Amino acid sequence: MEVKEKNQSKSKEEICGILEANGIPFDLSVCNNCDGYQIVINGEQSKCCAHSIIVQSCNKDTFYRIYPQEIIYIAIENRKSVLYLSDKVIETNYHISHWTEVLDKRVFAQPHYSFIVNLNYVYDVSRDTVILKCADKEFSVYVSSRKFTSFKKALFAFYDHNKKDDE
Repeated sequence: MEVKEKNQSKSKEEICGILEANGIPFDLSVCNNCDGYQIVINGEQSKCCAHSIIVQSCNKDTFYRIYPQEIIYIAIENRKSVLYLSDKVIETNYHISHWTEVLDKRVFAQPHYSFIVNLNYVYDVSRDTVILKCADKEFSVYVSSRKFTSFKKALFAFYDHNKKDDE
């Protein structure tokens, strides 16, 4: 039996028209990673489905669809990749090299061989730690002396890129 998927995609103009007709305030922006559009309603940015990642949990019976912007950081703990997301924590069996290949190097950087951080959440950096903030949560991640310079360069490049987008 063949299942046909109903196409429910709407054009940018149709979506804006629906929101305007219902008096819903919104902002429209281009996705940072592709040519798609993201709609911001009540300050909460929509997620670009083209950039979701399917992740299998350690017990191999649960799959999650995650979006890179939800990842605060990834840590290697007890030989597992632990994804610290804005709303949950997921343990996976993926190696750290998997994440360095999959995630955008302009947004994610490695301050230590056991950590990958989302530069959007960096609050403070010192010689040995990176403080990450997401809403009311605060995380501390180690910085190795060998990776400090490259991490700092990645952070400044990220800030420069975002500064140019704002202008």
